[in-house]
Amino acid sequence: MIHLERLPEPDVLQQKKDRWLQRFLERKADNPGTRPSSRQYGHAEVRRTLAAMSYHKCFYCETKLAADGEVDHYIKVAEEPRLAFDWENLYQSCRGCNRHKLDNTAVPVVECIDPCGDDDPAAHLAFEDEIITAKGGSPKGFRTIQKYSLDRSELDQSRIKALQRFEKTLRKLHERRDNRPLTGAEKEIIRRFEQPDRPFSLMFHIYLADIVL
Repeated sequence: MIHLERLPEPDVLQQKKDRWLQRFLERKADNPGTRPSSRQYGHAEVRRTLAAMSYHKCFYCETKLAADGEVDHYIKVAEEPRLAFDWENLYQSCRGCNRHKLDNTAVPVVECIDPCGDDDPAAHLAFEDEIITAKGGSPKGFRTIQKYSLDRSELDQSRIKALQRFEKTLRKLHERRDNRPLTGAEKEIIRRFEQPDRPFSLMFHIYLADIVL
């Protein structure tokens, strides 16, 4: 998870969200189990904007998404129906984080890191190899990992693969150095792993902070 800046609300939401919400609430009054239309809150314009915000990654786990991912309600519609089309409540998620996310009644979002909020994720999250942990026992770090199951095995395996690519890159650079200092270009190759458009960039940002290049 990294900090993300929310882009301006897509035009389609500005123009249609009030009408969409009214119709949804009317249907819900007759049938409480009614869901809002994913074709509306997940409109192509919304998906493109969310993908651009997150560098085509999941807002929560930083998995790189081949497609646009899923449009996730930060606070679930079942809990806050009036936020169904609220731009501030729409996030991009991988299927795993969306499916494993705990309800707000179980783990409130106010107790977790909001990738679009003011918290610096690096102040609350750390890594031991591929294992994500709460930095210094941070309660907000613990709750964030718990809410989105950021410690699930599939993410551990993906982070292992990312670390193996990183190690391979370091090994190749070491082999060609011949005891000379790293050049600026070589340092840039290493630093690319922590760029915001790369998968698990927070993990590499934390590791590289302790390395003198």
